[in-house]
Amino acid sequence: MTQNDRVKRLQAMAQLIRDRDLAHLQKLANARNETRARAEKLSRPVPLTDDPALFAARQLHAKWALDQRLRLNRTLARQTAHMLEQRAKAARSLGRAEALSQLCARKAD
Repeated sequence: MTQNDRVKRLQAMAQLIRDRDLAHLQKLANARNETRARAEKLSRPVPLTDDPALFAARQLHAKWALDQRLRLNRTLARQTAHMLEQRAKAARSLGRAEALSQLCARKAD
């Protein structure tokens, strides 16, 4: 196996890793956006009412929604941290793939 063959194989592997890392990053971003949308949906204001029973039900719902928003905000923070870690991994794999691609192009000349 020649050195050019090794570099080409390395380039193919680097591209596979890059594609995997970018796909994982996209998956994490989609999950984060979904969580953000769910939290925003819970933040919509509800009009006031004069009916005491309906007011009590809305108060209970407001407490439940607050608890859910707190839980979703924790989830959102965790998802953002994972996404930032994955973004760094994807940047490294993207750089490796680009460097090997340039190396292959130079060796081909």
